[in-house]
Amino acid sequence: VAGFGILATFFMIVVEKTRDIGTLKALGASGGGVMSIFLSYGLLLGFVGSGAGLIGGLLFVDHINEIAALIEKVTGQEVFDPTVYYFSEIPTIVHPFTLVWVMAGAVGIAAMASVLPAMRAARMHPVTALRFE
Repeated sequence: VAGFGILATFFMIVVEKTRDIGTLKALGASGGGVMSIFLSYGLLLGFVGSGAGLIGGLLFVDHINEIAALIEKVTGQEVFDPTVYYFSEIPTIVHPFTLVWVMAGAVGIAAMASVLPAMRAARMHPVTALRFE
């Protein structure tokens, strides 16, 4: 889902920046150079997003029992009924190897989602792009 969101957002950025892309290409920027701008932006977005998600997720997992207690106080309902689930605290297990694979997958998805918009930007003809406005 995030990959499609990135793809749609990048296509909109390419449409909005058509004149700027045309200017870059008219000044001599190669198609590969324009493509690398969008691919590096996708990689950066993947790294920042997966890093923020990792930090937020680890903080949530570290404080999951306190969060459950707060929800129980606010709603008056037990989040995990001990008579049903047979535990008094929510168990948490964090595997570093899994974290690395999930982060690598998120960065990979962000990079792959930026390929099509980057190719569209790289293939623009400078004259057509400058006439766009």
